[in-house]
Amino acid sequence: MFRTLLVEDYAPIRRVVRFYLQSEFPSRVITEAANGVEALKEIASHPPDLIFMDIQLREGSGLELTRMIKTDHPGIIVIILTGHDLPEPRKVAAQYKADYFFSKISIPSGEIATLVKSILLEKGFRANGSIEAPELRKGKTMPLIRKRRIWWEPSSEASSYVVYVSKDETVYEPENFAWEATSGIISKVVTGKAEMTVPDEWPEFPAEMGTYYIGITSMDDLGNQSDPIVLSELFKFSAPQAPSRGGIESL
Repeated sequence: MFRTLLVEDYAPIRRVVRFYLQSEFPSRVITEAANGVEALKEIASHPPDLIFMDIQLREGSGLELTRMIKTDHPGIIVIILTGHDLPEPRKVAAQYKADYFFSKISIPSGEIATLVKSILLEKGFRANGSIEAPELRKGKTMPLIRKRRIWWEPSSEASSYVVYVSKDETVYEPENFAWEATSGIISKVVTGKAEMTVPDEWPEFPAEMGTYYIGITSMDDLGNQSDPIVLSELFKFSAPQAPSRGGIESL
């Protein structure tokens, strides 16, 4: 069974998150911890696949606890939950090796459910959290990658567009964004249309599963670029199905 651990010191929040997860994923095992000591004991006895971590616990830092867990158990996925979706905590959470960062108020929106379903499928479970029989998995053909169409409203003054991608939303803030010179960002020029398909038209697009932030600017004939509009989406990448047969022959 897919195991999930909730680390949250406020019992009403734990109940809300637990109810939501059980409604969306009825076949998963969900355990709880009110502090870091309880969390580490639960991980030692029953290692979870996924942890929802409060960013600030009464008896310590959820971020520091995340760093400890990821050091000893790098395969456990940690989602940081906070009451405020601000750029600075999001950036700090990434430095402490958290995999994802969400505001608690976004739980009912379905974004977290979408992410968890992708994690379940990636680890070989059904979307509801139950184990999928190996013979059923063998019969499914997994695509190499799930394609995404990125589109935008064309500008009458633009001769082309530049599409940027990063896992860090804060790179698009005015004090950080320097177009192609922005640190930790890659870009692609698009001419003659206001859309593109990844990865077909952008092989360099990151292959790691996660939420990516897409910035799009308009560019004129002189190379001047506008400020970006910013989009975000969860991109899920899957390995191809293994060969069904093989052999070695003498030649």
